[in-house]
Amino acid sequence: MIRNFLETKKQIQHSAHEGIGSVELYEIWGKSDFVSHCDFIDRQVIPPNSTVGYHKHGNNEEMYIILEGSGTMTIDNQEVKVKKGDMIKNKPFGEHGLVNDSDSDIDLLIIQFGLG
Repeated sequence: MIRNFLETKKQIQHSAHEGIGSVELYEIWGKSDFVSHCDFIDRQVIPPNSTVGYHKHGNNEEMYIILEGSGTMTIDNQEVKVKKGDMIKNKPFGEHGLVNDSDSDIDLLIIQFGLG
């Protein structure tokens, strides 16, 4: 099966994880598309001065893949600069958030797997 993530329907998500501003959300693949424990593969576009709020995960792993842009991620209370090409693994029961403190959009893929 083939899907083009650039052609997926755009949704507007307000206050993503209680963050600031709105982000574009593109739900590419969902749980029902997989036999494995993949929960979803989404694309998210975060405009300047918007955030994905700091939040805690449960029994799953999540990967952020930065396609374009840069910003500041907080992972388990530690801030780190992220940029195009970075792949950030968010561990089970970990906490994280992302701030677009740049002048251009952050475009990222988000992949989440449940641990069973």
